[in-house]
Amino acid sequence: MWKPGTIRIAHALVDLEPMLVRLSKAEAWQIAKEIRASFAEYVAKYDTDKYWPVVYQRIRREFRQPQRVLSNTLRDALLWKYGHLGKPAIPQAHELLITQLQRGWPSAVVALPSAPKDAFDAIGREFGGKTRFITVAFLVHLLHPHKVPIIDQHNFRAVNAFRAAVRPTWRIRRRPSRYDDISLLAEFMKSVLTVWRQRAPKSVPSARNLDKFLMMYGKAIKSKGDRPLSSLKG
Repeated sequence: MWKPGTIRIAHALVDLEPMLVRLSKAEAWQIAKEIRASFAEYVAKYDTDKYWPVVYQRIRREFRQPQRVLSNTLRDALLWKYGHLGKPAIPQAHELLITQLQRGWPSAVVALPSAPKDAFDAIGREFGGKTRFITVAFLVHLLHPHKVPIIDQHNFRAVNAFRAAVRPTWRIRRRPSRYDDISLLAEFMKSVLTVWRQRAPKSVPSARNLDKFLMMYGKAIKSKGDRPLSSLKG
């Protein structure tokens, strides 16, 4: 398996046309085999002391009824996403956002669209901003956990690395900042898990554990630095 230090993420912009986003079965299986080779190693690096599983599971349950989500749940949701659970103090900017969300959620959720993309746009108008894409995307994930994956700079970096390894002409932005980036991640995970389930059902992971792998693999790429690309072999 090529190592995290051998990846370069391309900088250029592209429009994410469906046929460009979708992996072929052969590409998805190449990627699944590479992920499987070091899956346990990277999932084990996931920091459960920072991202408490019990809190994530609880807020997932409570977001099943968005209009009944309490202020404390909203706070816990953002603290979980920021990795601030258990800390005595958090950045002032995050405190301000939490307060804004707690005040505005009851009225915003009443007219929240049912489609994930429309909900993303609505939440973005109400609570978004230049640096709040990840936060808005996480709230939409909680509303639609089976359709909208958690996205961050790390799993986005990993997805681009794997895509570029099987498709060297792949080009995309370095950091996620629009709904198309969520769609890219969702399509990647769906394609990889589908072919993995078909070819090696006994070892296929859950979507949640694949997300943990991608996050930690993406962190490893960043820590090693971006270097020339190595391709995956079929």
